[in-house]
Amino acid sequence: MTIHSRTLLAASLSATLAAAAILSAAPALAQAGTAAKPAASPPAASPPAAKAEAPEAGKEIALTQGQIDGLLVAQPELAKLTGGAPDKPDPKAEAQAQGQAEAIVKRNGFASLEEFQDASDTVDAVLGGIDPETKSYVGATPLLKKQLAAVQADKAMPAQEKAETVKEIKEALAAGEPAKLSEANIALVTKNYARLSAAMGEGQDKE
Repeated sequence: MTIHSRTLLAASLSATLAAAAILSAAPALAQAGTAAKPAASPPAASPPAAKAEAPEAGKEIALTQGQIDGLLVAQPELAKLTGGAPDKPDPKAEAQAQGQAEAIVKRNGFASLEEFQDASDTVDAVLGGIDPETKSYVGATPLLKKQLAAVQADKAMPAQEKAETVKEIKEALAAGEPAKLSEANIALVTKNYARLSAAMGEGQDKE
């Protein structure tokens, strides 16, 4: 729901709908622990190589339980939409998918795609700071440090791949910790962590 960027409102609906997979935008969560992406993650001692990014700051809103429920229902529906092949843009198909996406989010309690994305960004930002082992919010920086240590200790990872991954994690750490999120949002997302992380795993199965 990962989750990384505010592309839901971008011109390309293909990118938009990819961003609507609301849990895919929490790489620190996925890499640092063991349960965030159950189908895609190897044992904790050998984390997968992927781009390491601190969660991108979007517009934080005051989340409600209804919004989280709506995100979880809307996400798999949005994931089924397509706006044409990425190499052959189809404005008509994109416009049709845009309308379908708007109908889906409104049916699930959101006034607009923008409101949906704001809620998605807020959930992603919190998830990016939850330690999947303790199920508690610690912030993105400690998770990135844990990821870095795991990658550096992994003797099975190819040297070039390890070097690139270490570089990416260090760049993410250099970017600094995102702004502190509201305690109410942290509490609500943490309360729903099991459902959200399960949804993330299901999304990875379909990729």
